[in-house]
Amino acid sequence: MENGCGASASAFKASDLRGILEYVPQYRDQTFVLAIDGSIIACENFANIVTDIAVLRSLGVNIVVVHGIGQQMREFQAEHGVKLSDIYGTNPVDEATLAAARQISAGVFQRIVDEFAAQEIRCVSTNAVRATEVGIISGVDYLNAGRIEKIDFKTIENLIALGMVPIFTPMATKRDGGICRINSDLLAAELSIGLNASKLIYITETCGLCVGSEKTVAVPIHEVRDMLESRKDDIDPRVLSKVVHSIKALESTCTRRAHILDGRQFACLLNELFDKVGCGTMIYADDYQKIRPATPDDISTIYNLSKISAQTQNLVYRSMEDIERDIGRYFVYEMDGSIVSFVSLLDLGEGCAELAGLHVQPFYQGHDVGSRMVEYVKMKAREGHFKKLFALSTKSAPFFSVCGFREVSADTLPAKRYEKYKNSRRNSRVFLYEVED
Repeated sequence: MENGCGASASAFKASDLRGILEYVPQYRDQTFVLAIDGSIIACENFANIVTDIAVLRSLGVNIVVVHGIGQQMREFQAEHGVKLSDIYGTNPVDEATLAAARQISAGVFQRIVDEFAAQEIRCVSTNAVRATEVGIISGVDYLNAGRIEKIDFKTIENLIALGMVPIFTPMATKRDGGICRINSDLLAAELSIGLNASKLIYITETCGLCVGSEKTVAVPIHEVRDMLESRKDDIDPRVLSKVVHSIKALESTCTRRAHILDGRQFACLLNELFDKVGCGTMIYADDYQKIRPATPDDISTIYNLSKISAQTQNLVYRSMEDIERDIGRYFVYEMDGSIVSFVSLLDLGEGCAELAGLHVQPFYQGHDVGSRMVEYVKMKAREGHFKKLFALSTKSAPFFSVCGFREVSADTLPAKRYEKYKNSRRNSRVFLYEVED
């Protein structure tokens, strides 16, 4: 079946409910900021995107929408035979262009409201964004072009708590009640940062971030910075602004993932979020730069932290000598020069490894430090060509389930590790992650 933009419905590979359920605990209660280009809102596939949004909300994901008006501005210019001073909110905006942008923005907003109503999604517009004039730059007066002065995040969070989807237009009011034109890509990034959104998703009319003829699928932020420095002219200009603002959001340390995907594809949101490969480009923050192999200088810190954790029976007690002997198997998460978490990766033989001794200092629990450590160990297990990664726990069963592990019988452990397990009498629950090549 073909949709109105020519994308095939069969492209949706996340139809297997079990595949979706793997991600549900990770996404529940998270906030995603969606920046949707005007060209996508004008596309017939927009109704399918709204269906994707309805699915996400049914799974407990909070959604915030920012819309663009670029295509509508171009069409207005051609239809009326006028020259607009700005299309995207990045150049000087004269009075005629401001008036056109205001009119067009209202129409695009109503299109979103209508599609949301068809899916019974409650949405709301708010003046929580306050702008001020860009002013004069290098002798050029930017007139009615605006920059963000303040965002009332508390109001937005209250609306989300009421089950509403806040929708933001690329227009914002000033202190005196006037209005400015602002760039929607920039606004989406600022909202993502301030709302501590876990994902910033740009939905546009390209297949993602392409550098020349090469499409990137998953790329760390430092590589994207390098692309901007060395190959900027090779990047599709339609996504350049989105790349720049993705970097800004990721550098804030609030947002961990930014996505750029083709909104003309059927089920593009669900494919990107619930399929291991996805359909667009994911840019991710350099969390791993905070994680490093432990050194002999870390032995006493790891010992002291593990001793405290052992007292509450969260970890098995390990002596200073044990830690010193195995220090090459430890990894630590360092923040501001202090170790806030540690974990070890043990070779169990038979192509198996164990994620052992994971500890996160109490102040940092609930801030994804533990899950990042688990993802790092998964990566190391993959690099070590292990086929199975085990984890044993007496108190953290829900955590390991969220991290993609499944509970298995203890006798699934390699023989030597199983004997050790029985002798410990801790009756730990055993979890297994199948390591993919």
